[in-house]
This record gives sequence, structure tokens and C-alpha cells, in this order.
Amino acid sequence: MNKEAGIFWVGGPAAAGKTTVSRLLARKHGFLWYSVDAHAFTHEQRAAAAGLHIMGTGPGEFDRRPMILEDVHALPMHTSVVVEGAFVTPTMAGVARNAVWLMPSREEQLARLEHRHPGGVHKDRVWGRNLVQSQLEGTSATVIVVDGQTVEQTLTAVEQSFGTTLESSPAARTTEDRQSLIRISNRQLAKQATERLQSGHTKDNGHHAVYAFDCECAHPTCNELVDLTVEEMRPLLAQAAPSVVSPEHSNLT
Repeated sequence: MNKEAGIFWVGGPAAAGKTTVSRLLARKHGFLWYSVDAHAFTHEQRAAAAGLHIMGTGPGEFDRRPMILEDVHALPMHTSVVVEGAFVTPTMAGVARNAVWLMPSREEQLARLEHRHPGGVHKDRVWGRNLVQSQLEGTSATVIVVDGQTVEQTLTAVEQSFGTTLESSPAARTTEDRQSLIRISNRQLAKQATERLQSGHTKDNGHHAVYAFDCECAHPTCNELVDLTVEEMRPLLAQAAPSVVSPEHSNLT
């Protein structure tokens, strides 16, 4: 497939809702959800192998765009992709109609972060918001202010921004193809979880650390997540999809 065709970019800082909205957008329209964050370690390894990065020195400043396009080009089916993450910048994604940034005010972000992690230290995430804001200044990028919005309202705003392109873009049409796309994303999440465990980033919880996987029922309106530990996810993902299914949706598979 054309490396540039059918890619929708969603950026923004922590607690902007970009992951939730991107997952739902992909499910609804039969696209692949591609989390840049879930590919972070893999990208670091590839950058290090190319002499662009030194492993163990943080996320790095190398250009992730060629790696993302390479991953998209390698997909086993012709479909569109929703690429999301804090690393999505105007330089990476461009500022055409296929790219949006979800932005909370500082107060909104802090409220959401506190709701998510009560009593946590949020200064790094606030710094990240300021960084994203600085990247957007002086550009014609499409920014959606998410203050006071529900997830459904933000999803609608993103769909309106992308316009009719959503309906004309290549997508998975059958349940089996939709399940295959969700499985690709779930496998990457599992890989990330395993890498975090091996690197010691989850040493406090170890194999008991819980990760949220997409329900593989593949129904377009499904918004269910399945919480699994590393030990639980391995045998499930070794089975054919759909094996990661919310109990509420087991009758849909």
C-alpha cells in the first residue's frame, strides 16, 4: 500500500484522551490502532541499530516517522491506520486534514491526571503539555480543545475534523479482518508489557502488573477493555482471535 495513504494522526499530551479516542475511532471504522508509545522500545532499538540513538538514554530525539511508515507498509492487509501518541508532532504528521491534536487546558489536564492518579506527581506530564503546545504554536495544525468534553464528544469532533475521508479510506469490512487488526494491536501491547517487565520498569508488580487490551469481539460499537496480567495474556494471545474478549461480549464472537 502507499505509505502515505490512509494514515490519521492524533497527537496531544497526557490525559488529553488521545488513546481512548483513537482506539474507538479505529474500532468504529475498521482501522488499525497504532500506539506510538507501545512501539517506543522497538523504535529505540531500531534507532540504536542505525546509529541514531544510544539505548538506555531515554526516548530519544530521532525521527520516528520512517519507522511508523515502514510498519504501516508491512501490514498484512490494506487498511487505514490511526497513529496516536505524545510523540506525534506537526513535523512528523504534517498539518493537513488527516492530523489533529487534542489539547486540554493546564487546569483540565491536572484535574484529569488527579482523577487518574490521585495524589500523584504530575509535573513531568504538565511539562509535556507545554512542549506539545510549543510545537503547535505558529502552525496551522487542527487543535481540538477537550475541556469539559466527554469521550463521545471528542470522538465526534475528531470525526468531523477528518470529514468524509474517513468513509472513503480503506478499512476492514469483515468481522474476521477487524479481529485481525485488533489482534495486531494487542500483540504490540503484549510485547510492550513483556519488554517493561524484562527491563525492570514493572518490578514492583512484576508478572502481576495489569494491562488493558482491546476486546476482540470486533463489534464496531464495542468500547470494552480486558484487563490482563502478563501471565494471563500469553496463553490467550497464543490462541486464534478472538480469545481476548470482555465477558459482556462473549456472545458476540
